[in-house]
Amino acid sequence: MKISKIEPQKRNSRRCSIYCDGEYKFGLTKDIVLKYDLKEGDEITDDKIKTILLEEEKQKIKQRAYRILNFRARSARELKNRLLMIGFDPVLVDTVIEDFLEDNTLDDERFAKAFINDYTTVHTKGNIFVIRELKKKGIPQDTIMKMLETRDEKTLIKDFINKKLTHLNKHVPKERQKIIHRLMSRGFTAEVVFAVINNETD
Repeated sequence: MKISKIEPQKRNSRRCSIYCDGEYKFGLTKDIVLKYDLKEGDEITDDKIKTILLEEEKQKIKQRAYRILNFRARSARELKNRLLMIGFDPVLVDTVIEDFLEDNTLDDERFAKAFINDYTTVHTKGNIFVIRELKKKGIPQDTIMKMLETRDEKTLIKDFINKKLTHLNKHVPKERQKIIHRLMSRGFTAEVVFAVINNETD
């Protein structure tokens, strides 16, 4: 078949309508038209149309993915699951995720580092919380543990007590238990919590 006409769409100037043998066949973004160098009068096969439409869908997934990432950073697994929930083709989603990892749009180590920093400096949480949440997001355990090696959980606990729990008396058993409960609920490691509390009440 032959491309008989390529014209900009009235409702979306960034897209073109493609006509073959005098009939409307499909719509494409101008970027895809340029990428495949489509011109009026060109012969085009069904196989080439299929390839072009798959590329069009892939670009659509990428655009949606960029919007999702603009809202907040995500791990590769998070982004993949979000795109699948929207209903995009799993094979194309995998291809997009691979592309994003290749060009560093996605970087799970960078994501994990930022996540840990956020829950260290802004919303202080313990290592147990960090490990649990990052594993949910698909970050490998060895990556998480490596990044936590330099995290001083003991200092974080002391700072949290001094900033948030000064109204509780560490030397009063009931209030001491409240401090411990509060720290444990924020995902601090039990061993470190008791080490700090026992030292503080000596």
